[in-house]
Amino acid sequence: MMGLVTAIGFWSPTIASAFPSRSSEVCTLSDDPLTAGVESIASAGIPGPLAVLGTHGRALIGGREDSKQLLPVAVAAEWDKGRVVAVGHGGMIAADALKHPGTCRFVQNSARWLAGAEKAKAGVLNNAAMIGALSDAGFDAQPLQGAWQDALSNYSFIVVDSHSIGEKERPAISQYIRNGGGLLTAGLGWGWLQLHPGKTIHDHPGNLLLSDCGIAWCDGTLDPTDNGAFKVIPLSPQLCAPAAMDALEAAANAKAALEPQAGVTLTAALRVIAPNHPLFQRALTLLSARQDSLFVSKDKPLRRTDGVSRVLLALQVELERQTPADRVRAHPASAAFPGQVPADAARVDQTIELDMSVPQWHSTGLYAPPGAVVTVTNRDEAKGCSLRIGCHTDTLWHHERWDRVPDVSREWPLTQSVTTAASAFGGLVYIEVSSGRSGTAHFLVSGAVQAPRYVLGKTASAEWVSSRQAPGPWGELESGKVIVSVPSQVLRELEDPSAVMEFWNKISDAHATLATIATQPDRPHRFVADVQISAGYMHSGYPIMTHLDAANDMVSVERLRKGTWGLLHELGHNHQQADWTFEGTGEVTCNLFALHAIDTICSPKPGDRGHEAVNKPPKLGEYLSAGAKFDAWKRDPFLALHMYVQLQRAFGWETFERVFAEYRALPKKDHPKNDADKRDQWMARFSRACGKNLGPFFQAWGVPTSEAARQSIAGLPEWMPEDWPVK
Repeated sequence: MMGLVTAIGFWSPTIASAFPSRSSEVCTLSDDPLTAGVESIASAGIPGPLAVLGTHGRALIGGREDSKQLLPVAVAAEWDKGRVVAVGHGGMIAADALKHPGTCRFVQNSARWLAGAEKAKAGVLNNAAMIGALSDAGFDAQPLQGAWQDALSNYSFIVVDSHSIGEKERPAISQYIRNGGGLLTAGLGWGWLQLHPGKTIHDHPGNLLLSDCGIAWCDGTLDPTDNGAFKVIPLSPQLCAPAAMDALEAAANAKAALEPQAGVTLTAALRVIAPNHPLFQRALTLLSARQDSLFVSKDKPLRRTDGVSRVLLALQVELERQTPADRVRAHPASAAFPGQVPADAARVDQTIELDMSVPQWHSTGLYAPPGAVVTVTNRDEAKGCSLRIGCHTDTLWHHERWDRVPDVSREWPLTQSVTTAASAFGGLVYIEVSSGRSGTAHFLVSGAVQAPRYVLGKTASAEWVSSRQAPGPWGELESGKVIVSVPSQVLRELEDPSAVMEFWNKISDAHATLATIATQPDRPHRFVADVQISAGYMHSGYPIMTHLDAANDMVSVERLRKGTWGLLHELGHNHQQADWTFEGTGEVTCNLFALHAIDTICSPKPGDRGHEAVNKPPKLGEYLSAGAKFDAWKRDPFLALHMYVQLQRAFGWETFERVFAEYRALPKKDHPKNDADKRDQWMARFSRACGKNLGPFFQAWGVPTSEAARQSIAGLPEWMPEDWPVK
């Protein structure tokens, strides 16, 4: 019988005394029938990890959580009389993956294990390729149709993507498995969360179905271990949470280091299991003795070697999410990041009017102190809105080193007339609006403090003199096109935000002009500075994330005018289109936008185009003399960019604009179908736009194109750069 947490407090958890039996005799892979004869299985998209939470489950195949540690990407478990096999991305059991011999063999092995027989009847939902693969192995595979959940007894096992299992199907499938049926399924934690704002990983349809089975999909991503595939290798027992928990208790009791694999496993698992789960209870016992001492900052980071502290900090973060607002307390690490609010700072009541046609985050100019209760009154009962506290949405669980708590941003759906919320870490306050809304709505926000905020065209100079001294430790500069979120200390000496934001508008307009889209974006682009981010020095997205050193660039019109390559590069990523970005150009075509902005609106020094690798490009002669190998071209973004620079110098930015506009106008049937098609179309469309045959140019550079594509432009005069051949 599971122990129950009857009340959860962030700093004073109730610890149940009942524990499950300890067992590390799980997760062994030796001679496993599911992976017999399988060297690897294909990846698909960006898969996510799963957790094995019970002693009747095992990890089958692992993916890289980082350079050294793994998390399961394929798992199996017994559930009463039945069996389940699950993988970390729907595409891993779809048509393209099934062309991989290892995947096909793995699926057929799984079918035999699920059915307990060499031949059996299988029901398959919306996966014709799977029906073919199972039929080839001798199974009677049939499509699931109509009210298929009512006819499960006709099948020895079924193949159903977990995202297709709703409230209507869940009870029937659960009973079917526990009575002896089998399920092969797939799912993706991080992707589902992105598509379901306001939900948690606990709401994932696969987790709602299989929580009692001991299988769960986690947030996060995994990298393949073998050339785009996941290799079958012997796995540590500590890829399963029960064995990892044994290791955690042993390390904590002995005050010894925790093996990194156990720490990685538990950090993922404790964020997805329910508080009444036995593993959660065991971790709570350890936390009760250390909860006030857990701290992390840039000066006192937590590394993999601090495994016990990292796991318990992860548990604290999960507990905070489940704690009622009036019981949340400020986390000690919040003082280091995002920062403290003065104790005497006045709490305010402020009415926010929103234009509901603008989706995503709406700034309020307010800051929620760590641990403070914030109340939001939805005065117009607007639908599709949520409260967000914190702009630092990057999570850091996968990093070897944590310079801050790995997850500090929080969100609550505003489905009630009055919503109360609190974050142990605090942060800027936003009202978030889902897409497709209209009209205006009013929200009363109470319990927060003022933060520095400047809005171009609305905030008067005298208002800014006062606003920049507001007590919130983070503030924002805003126009209708760009918003930057930076530490308040960066803003307090800024005299003229209008010049900064007017130039940001020019940057936004320059990128939109090259992309041939409207200069007014659907919602402003956002840039957020952070002490540590999820990947890279900066990364694109909503928001674009940077390290703290970029904050000074964001608020300086002088620095922006010189051409801040990193900021322009990341905004360029947000304007890239897949149709004209083929393999090897992901870090290339975004730079066209940086170059265009530097050429058209910035004022760098003479001869400076914003980046030393553009000013002094890679040695093209060496590349050509080595045989102009496309693999080398793809590995060197600035070498590849030089090819685009040659086109721009010869034919101008206007030609790029014409080509980009042409792509935007394409009927669906004419979009490139694969990578080779992307190269062909880019060469042919640019050739027609500039009136020159670029076939020889692409061939000289070693960028593959088809004979048919080259023949389609053969009537145009051939062109090569004036300085070709390169000396």
